[in-house]
Amino acid sequence: MNARQIPGLSSVKQDVCVESVARYFGGTGYIGNKKTDDRIRNAIAKASSLIRPKGTYTLFSVLDYIPGKEVILENGICLSIPECFTDNGIRFVAAAIGTLGNKLENQTRILADQGKIYESTLLDCVGIAMLDLMGEKICKTIELESYSLGLAKRFRFAPGLEGYPLEQQQQLFLLADNEAVGVLLNSSAIMMPAKSISFFLMLTKTGKKREEKNKCSSCRMAGCRFRIINKKD
Repeated sequence: MNARQIPGLSSVKQDVCVESVARYFGGTGYIGNKKTDDRIRNAIAKASSLIRPKGTYTLFSVLDYIPGKEVILENGICLSIPECFTDNGIRFVAAAIGTLGNKLENQTRILADQGKIYESTLLDCVGIAMLDLMGEKICKTIELESYSLGLAKRFRFAPGLEGYPLEQQQQLFLLADNEAVGVLLNSSAIMMPAKSISFFLMLTKTGKKREEKNKCSSCRMAGCRFRIINKKD
């Protein structure tokens, strides 16, 4: 299938909130104050002037599937999958890439070189919070398309996270149109610009749609200091 460009990602500038930035700035238990909140708002305004959000994804039908091991896609590429994924209803895999561009990351480096570590760290946390929002917006776009195919969003996983091999980043970039959004890989399979995200999203025909209030709901890193705690946890 052809790659899709994702409209509307600039809304992360308006949608990012003080609380989401503060979570990355000080951890889940961080308690802010008016002075810090004002600094965060200023950092959000600064970051908003620097970012150029772009995103793309491509859907691939699944030809064969070995639960917890691999899927074979329509183009013949064999993709390893996390061993915890065992849904026999899988029909499509989406490969997605998004980026905020390089200006925000460059500014954080400039501030750090000037010894302004507080400002650099805060601006970096804004970028992380914006990437979170971008990931959710890309997932929502894919999910809306999946409805027309009679499918449901099922499982999201990313190279280098939760034990999924970073080497799979090479496979992801073979599948998604990274050049369309200006994201490249270096020799260590790290994305450039650094403020970028990539992931696979499984689409299933079973209708067993996972209820996710946030990405923490399906993450196995229970001890993460930035984890959002749901009432049921």
